[in-house]
Amino acid sequence: MFAEFTAAASALKAATDITQALLTLKTDAAVSAKVVQLNGVIADVQQQLFKAQADYATTQSRLKELKAEIEQFKNWEQEKQRYQLHQLAEGTVVYRVKPDMQGDEPVHELCPNCYQNGVKSILQKYGIQNGHHSVTCPNPNCRAVFLCEKQARQVPMPPPPSTNNYW
Repeated sequence: MFAEFTAAASALKAATDITQALLTLKTDAAVSAKVVQLNGVIADVQQQLFKAQADYATTQSRLKELKAEIEQFKNWEQEKQRYQLHQLAEGTVVYRVKPDMQGDEPVHELCPNCYQNGVKSILQKYGIQNGHHSVTCPNPNCRAVFLCEKQARQVPMPPPPSTNNYW
């Protein structure tokens, strides 16, 4: 299609050159007026043709971007198959890598919010929240916190025996 645009532009350029040659002949004022009018039409067509070429280039670029997005979606669909829902604590679910799909990777969990949006965000330890160990999503657009197992209750240690032994 791009070749056709280029060929049309060349043909219009040739027509413009011919009409310019006609103007130099100065045979008749009416012919000259019509030639000037024809030149205007040809110039308009050339301008439209150049715009069409620019639009075509833009469309080709967008097509390339969309193909890359489709490829990303296909890759994400394959990657999603490696994970399954896993319950961390009562009511808290994340996606955990399936044992048979783990390979050499350590066991890890993904943020369910990001997972649904096609983003692989590996959860990281966060600390203690509401008496539970917790993990957080490192994605700056998410930052969700998920509760894990309940923190083991710390039993206070009795004070050490006194070293001041009086006999």
